[in-house]
Amino acid sequence: MRIASFTIFNQLTRSLNNNLRSMSRLSNMLATGKKINNPSDDVSGMMKAMDYKVSINEIEQYRRNIDQADEHLSYAETTLTSVTNALTRASELAIQASTGTQNDATRAAMAQEVASLRDEIMSLANSKLRNKYIFSGFKTDTQSFDAGFNYQGDSGEVNVMIDRNAATAINITGEQVFGSGATSIMGTLDTLYNNLLANNPAGAAIDDLDSALDQIANVRAEIGARLNHLDDRKSNLEDRDITLKTYLSEIQDTDIANTVSEISKTEVALQSLRQSGAEILSQSLLDFLK
Repeated sequence: MRIASFTIFNQLTRSLNNNLRSMSRLSNMLATGKKINNPSDDVSGMMKAMDYKVSINEIEQYRRNIDQADEHLSYAETTLTSVTNALTRASELAIQASTGTQNDATRAAMAQEVASLRDEIMSLANSKLRNKYIFSGFKTDTQSFDAGFNYQGDSGEVNVMIDRNAATAINITGEQVFGSGATSIMGTLDTLYNNLLANNPAGAAIDDLDSALDQIANVRAEIGARLNHLDDRKSNLEDRDITLKTYLSEIQDTDIANTVSEISKTEVALQSLRQSGAEILSQSLLDFLK
């Protein structure tokens, strides 16, 4: 009888310990909101969760890179919009200056406006973003153009990764946009300024300015294509991010309703074990006293 009681007591103790461990695990799941809090909870699930987290972190980095690229390219686009406006006004002045109704006084006034437009475009060509010259290639600490309108940067393209196997350039070089030296856009405007100041007609400046406008339009079209590509890539990354986070949630997140239900069941089982244990121990004590 004593041996049977001892065996029952051991079984009762094991059952109580198992249920207490289950209660502890379920309570921890409810507190943290996670099904996997230790590797021993689900080794395979934890490995999958780690893989998903790595991929999610990669996507987040690519999204930050896209935001950086978008910022640089959008800033360049805004800058070139101002360049286009200035060139359009310069072209209007060149056409106006070529008419026979102009004289030295009116052309001199036009020359001053052209000089202002030249200086404005020169300033735009030397634009900075976060204290870095945006049109200098890799030489972002070097002013893009000197006082003689000579390009001082290089031909480097600053690339950033926007996906695991995809990169994009976030800059356009100043020489590609404005040219260099006397034949640059600023040089063309300087020549127009000197001609008007000397009361000479605009001459070839009209065609040169038209070419400059076409050049800027082509660069802006390229920037627009890059921005569209970034938007598409970002949308794709966002879709993948949602999918991966859904998979991760399915593996590691606690089903609150189900966990609460399991806790209730475990509490009932523990209560039953306590009552059964009390009855068995009481009966065993009576048997022993007899």
